[in-house]
Amino acid sequence: MRALACACAVGVVLLGAGCGQEAEKAQPNTTPPPPKPKLSLAAEAVEVTQVQYQGWPALRMANGLVVLVVVPDVGGRIMEYKLNGHPFLWTNPEEYGHTYPAPATESERAWHNFGGYKVWPAPQSEWKGPPDPVGSQLDGGKWTGEIVQPTGQVGEIKLVSPADPSVTGLQITRVVRLFAGSTRVEVRETFSNVSDHDLRWSVWDVTQVPGALRDGSTGDQESRIYFPLNPESRFPAGFVKLIDDPAGDSQWEIVKEHGLMRVSYRHQTGKIGADSLAGWIAHVDEIHNLAFIKRFEVDKLEEYPDQGSTVEVYTSGGPPYMEVEVLSPLLSLRPGEERTVVRRWYATSTPGPVREVGEVGATQGPLECRLDGGKLKVTGAFGVFTEGTATLATADKDGKPVDEITKFPASPAAPLTIDRQIVPPKDAVALVLDLCNANGTPVGRLAQADLPRPPEAQVASSATGR
Repeated sequence: MRALACACAVGVVLLGAGCGQEAEKAQPNTTPPPPKPKLSLAAEAVEVTQVQYQGWPALRMANGLVVLVVVPDVGGRIMEYKLNGHPFLWTNPEEYGHTYPAPATESERAWHNFGGYKVWPAPQSEWKGPPDPVGSQLDGGKWTGEIVQPTGQVGEIKLVSPADPSVTGLQITRVVRLFAGSTRVEVRETFSNVSDHDLRWSVWDVTQVPGALRDGSTGDQESRIYFPLNPESRFPAGFVKLIDDPAGDSQWEIVKEHGLMRVSYRHQTGKIGADSLAGWIAHVDEIHNLAFIKRFEVDKLEEYPDQGSTVEVYTSGGPPYMEVEVLSPLLSLRPGEERTVVRRWYATSTPGPVREVGEVGATQGPLECRLDGGKLKVTGAFGVFTEGTATLATADKDGKPVDEITKFPASPAAPLTIDRQIVPPKDAVALVLDLCNANGTPVGRLAQADLPRPPEAQVASSATGR
């Protein structure tokens, strides 16, 4: 953890031009490369172990950056996902350590809100839960859990629900994978038809996140959820209210300049859905500037439940939490068939709003370049998903890096902020910001921006009619 701590400490303050310092020129990097850093625990391995968690037997995954805990005995829930000790999931202390028998009669049905992450079949009106209907144990029943890969570059856990042939017709298999050197978690949900008839269900994942960010608080509006609205939405407002309670309306806000929905928690009951096509949704703790992000696939040609919603947000007027919900298309299953959907989780340090999400990071402020007194002002604000090194470089018209300008440590535990002046490069047409992991392996591109043309070039083009 020592190497990670050093990277985090450096990563908080990035790329300042400095008072009285001469702006750097974009010249080829002729200095020898720095020595390869010693790998931190986060870059070496994932470890998966059996533990006790809040009174339950549990399976714990850790890689030096994040910790994830799964409890098979309460519906196979993921009950903990933390970055550097910061919890992203809401859990219910009143239910810690409790398990309950399956209801035998309607009068015995009672929903136990454990918190964390689970999956339900949608539409909810056809499932008729929670709580579990009589004969079903998908939500609160005891699942099996096993460690598939205990250590290495990937750790893996497999969870299997009880079979439910008579109510939903389903058995659910959940595979959770954590990757070394990253906050990335892959959650694979498989619906298997264990009935004797055809089924049609959506895989509806429900993640409860905290609405209260301060000790003793009943709710903080700085607990926010962001997702892109569909500019061609079927809904006139871009979203639809799924709980028609005007008391919750103050929580929904459209950020028009970014095309985003922003939900600010105000301890009111409400629910909305949206036909978002972007494939991501984020919860941001804007007091501590930490974000939990889901990425998922969207097929705009398929039918989705709840009037076509791909994402939903529920806000609780009781216990202080919100729900980040993602839905798959309605999947047709013949007897014996199975279908799998994959959602990917990430954690990072960034203030809101989250404007864009890619494979390697989230954008709070885009990479921008503008001429300022004969120099080039470069700015941007990001949260990365992988511990390693970020490199700012000039690029050609195809986006291929040409000359390195600078590189610096990058970590999910610290925001990555760029604020620098450079001498405008003569031949390059763009700047790129690329990320490598702690081993030096390229991970991907965080951002790219076209370089502004100097005034003399614009005048020359105008004079020649180009």
